[in-house]
Amino acid sequence: MNRNLHRIVKTARRHPRLATCLLGQLSQQASAAGQTGLQLDACYQRYLILERLGQAHTMQSELDHGLHIAEQQQLTRPAGLMLLALGRINYTQGAYRDALMYWTRCVDLSKFNRDQVTLVEAHIGLGQIYDALGDRKTAARFHTDAGILLEQLNEPYLLCKQIINLGVNELNTGELQAAEACFLRAKLLAEQHAIHEYLAETYWYLGQVCSRNAQLETAESHIRTALDLADACNYVWLKGAVLDTLADILRAAGQLHEALDAYGKALTYSGKVASRRQKVRSLSALSEIHEQQGNWQEALHFARLHQQTSSELSELGTMDKFHELRAYDLSHKSPVEVLLELSSKRLLEEGQQDEALQLIANTALGILNTELAAVFLIDGNEVGLHCHAKAGAHQARVKAEMPCQSLPLLMHMLQQDEVPLVGHDMRLHVVAAEMRTLLGQEHLHSALEIPLRLHGKSVGLICFAQVSGMRNWSREDVLFGCHLGNLIQQVLSHAEHAQTQKRLEAGVLERTARLQLQTEQLQQAHKHIYQLSEIGKEITASLDRDIIMEIVYRHVHELMGAEVFAVGIYRPEQETIEFPCNILRGHRMLPYIRDIKEKDLLSVWCVSHQQPIFISDIYSEYQHYISEAGLNKLTVDSAYFADLEKIIPVSHIYVPLTIKGRTIGLIAIQSTQKNAFQRMHLDIAMMLAAYTAIAVENAETYQQLLKAQQILISQEKLAALGSLVAGIAHELNTPIGNSLLTATTLQEQSALFLRKLADNSLKRSDLNQFSATINNANDLLLRNLMNASDLVSSFKQVSVDQTSQKRRTFNLRRTSMEVIRTLHTLIHKQGHTLEIDIPDDMELNSFPGPYGQILNNFINNALLHAFENRENGKMILRAYKAPDNQVQLIFSDNGKGIEEQDLRRIFDPFFTTKLGQGGSGLGLSIVHNLVTTIMHGSITVDSTPGLGTRFCLSLPLNP
Repeated sequence: MNRNLHRIVKTARRHPRLATCLLGQLSQQASAAGQTGLQLDACYQRYLILERLGQAHTMQSELDHGLHIAEQQQLTRPAGLMLLALGRINYTQGAYRDALMYWTRCVDLSKFNRDQVTLVEAHIGLGQIYDALGDRKTAARFHTDAGILLEQLNEPYLLCKQIINLGVNELNTGELQAAEACFLRAKLLAEQHAIHEYLAETYWYLGQVCSRNAQLETAESHIRTALDLADACNYVWLKGAVLDTLADILRAAGQLHEALDAYGKALTYSGKVASRRQKVRSLSALSEIHEQQGNWQEALHFARLHQQTSSELSELGTMDKFHELRAYDLSHKSPVEVLLELSSKRLLEEGQQDEALQLIANTALGILNTELAAVFLIDGNEVGLHCHAKAGAHQARVKAEMPCQSLPLLMHMLQQDEVPLVGHDMRLHVVAAEMRTLLGQEHLHSALEIPLRLHGKSVGLICFAQVSGMRNWSREDVLFGCHLGNLIQQVLSHAEHAQTQKRLEAGVLERTARLQLQTEQLQQAHKHIYQLSEIGKEITASLDRDIIMEIVYRHVHELMGAEVFAVGIYRPEQETIEFPCNILRGHRMLPYIRDIKEKDLLSVWCVSHQQPIFISDIYSEYQHYISEAGLNKLTVDSAYFADLEKIIPVSHIYVPLTIKGRTIGLIAIQSTQKNAFQRMHLDIAMMLAAYTAIAVENAETYQQLLKAQQILISQEKLAALGSLVAGIAHELNTPIGNSLLTATTLQEQSALFLRKLADNSLKRSDLNQFSATINNANDLLLRNLMNASDLVSSFKQVSVDQTSQKRRTFNLRRTSMEVIRTLHTLIHKQGHTLEIDIPDDMELNSFPGPYGQILNNFINNALLHAFENRENGKMILRAYKAPDNQVQLIFSDNGKGIEEQDLRRIFDPFFTTKLGQGGSGLGLSIVHNLVTTIMHGSITVDSTPGLGTRFCLSLPLNP
């Protein structure tokens, strides 16, 4: 790049106006000096700046002249740039055919001169055209091809552009998750390389994704960020588009005044950048909002402008798409000419809808040279598919209408895809059977179906068929079919707009009269929304099922005047519906159970169908839900206390309680009066049911969690007691074994002494030896049995303490020694030691059982975690009196310590780093609960990885 040109381009982002002036001067200087390449490069760079400023269309003539010069002098690279720029201008104006011509020429030229950068730009542009025309698959192919070409280049700017357009394609096909991934990737790339305009675009598109996901707050945040970024880099085209999207979000949020202002600004920008498509969107929205607000003159004004601009866009699009394909044989009109004549018929805009559709069907036979053409539209309720026009020799057998449920595959494809369904051979067509039924042709050989969409929603299809033989549909056939589909969509749009205008003109007085009523209803609705929101907070704040039911009943009674309120819990495993909470005129009733197999019960119908029930008079409406036998089962006798008056409910509201599509129960609201409830009450009940479902689910989960926790804690206590028994058994084995050995030896010596006495061979030395043996044996027996007795006493005291939570005064050192003695063997066996530093006279008036459990858990925790894969571990237990009548008890070890991320969670229930390896996650949780709730103390922990852990307990000495 020329040095002067490079210098000017570098300043373009900070000073775009100055840069355009300097580039114009450079272009003139280069032209005067005969430097055509530099002249055209400067022209293209000026176009890029003006495109960002929304003024690229002002350079169309200059770019055309530049293309002419490049072609005359055979400058292929500058010619490619001129073609690229002209294609972009025509695309922005909606002249897709001219844009297609420029960009396809650009592709061919770039392949010839190996200009990969321009080739990528042209591929992206072609993808944008096909996206605009509704051919999403072809668009995706062009965007993907551009990505493959970019793998050979280091062009972050182009890569960002390609990813954004691929994301737009995903967005248009409804793949919101894939689209969001593309935009996030492009956003990261734009941030890394400071591509400000594309960074702004990514926020815009992310806002659109959030908007489609009904995340309006996030969407508005993204859109406003995009607007700020576009303003910062003076990206005029994007500012208009972003304002239009912001207006959509504000409108969806009910902020109509702000939306009107945003649409007005977007309309202004659409004029600056000459974007008819954006102008049409803004005019349509302005007309609709003014209509909602009762500004009828403004609504009519914008509606007329919308119709005028739509006609301009339609005429421009149709003429531009096909003007260069006119046949040269004037004696025979080509399909293109027929299509052009059809598109200019006034009947399509001003005639009746069915007349216009019939004209298109009749003309389509000649354009596609096919045997059958039919237009089907989905009715407003999406229940049936109706034939509105048909033409051809086989039209008599085409179905006038068919239920949508009879065409499941066809309806699914129409909803999911916008691309034509091309069936060269119906034997291989996925919806062949349904199309044969719809068209009434048993021997249908080939068919071409073009989906019809309006406002992004599937509204039907136009079908072309061959009955006499098979046909391979060409790309021109598909293209002609698509444009016939576009004409039908224009007819439907005009018909819709005409109806809108009629409603506007005819409904001014009626809507004005209803405005006051609507305002009052809106105020009442706002009041109910706020009230229900506050009720929802109150309901979901409790985890007690009975309290939840009382709160719901109180509000139901206040809002509806209900006499009976009941909540049923669905138990699918038992096939029952339990009614634990029932209230009749403020009095609790007895619980009862309904069998899900009893089909004559309203509650069973509600749960089975997962739908609400609204009945004003059970005797005239019961047949919609139950048989006559069910009238005797409207109430349950066993639910009444003896002094409660039995009633027969006449008005009923049943609403299922659902969580993520799963029914967990229902609420029932009843009254003995006819017409006791209004539809508004059903809406309130459904809102309350949503809150109640969450609250009941939380309460059920909480109760299950408590039960599971109690079971695990009991298991933990049993495991600790088992460990205690095993330890004491091992300790008793030594003194009892020694005593048994001594007794055996004494028995042998006694037998020998008696034999010698009987044989008169007893000597004095034998008597002395026997006496010494007896004396030593007595000493050994006494000492070992005393040890065993001490162990048994300790075991009895510890076991009694651990199974009891009675308060008593105990010696802290002695109790600690008794607990430690039961674990001495385990500690010694693993090669560790435990030191005790507790004063002998320290008496504690507390709970020895929980204290023993705490100490037991500390030791086991250290053996399992702190000394894992370690030897010669050392534990220390210290205690001293502290101020305020407190005892400080410190248990420390020199083990491996606790990681910082685990330290704050060690007292959480079920948290363990040894899951499945002997750790339950309850030991320290139990310790914390015992210290804080039973012993009314506090516990802290500090640890350094690699150096050990210290637990510090502060316990009241004599509470």
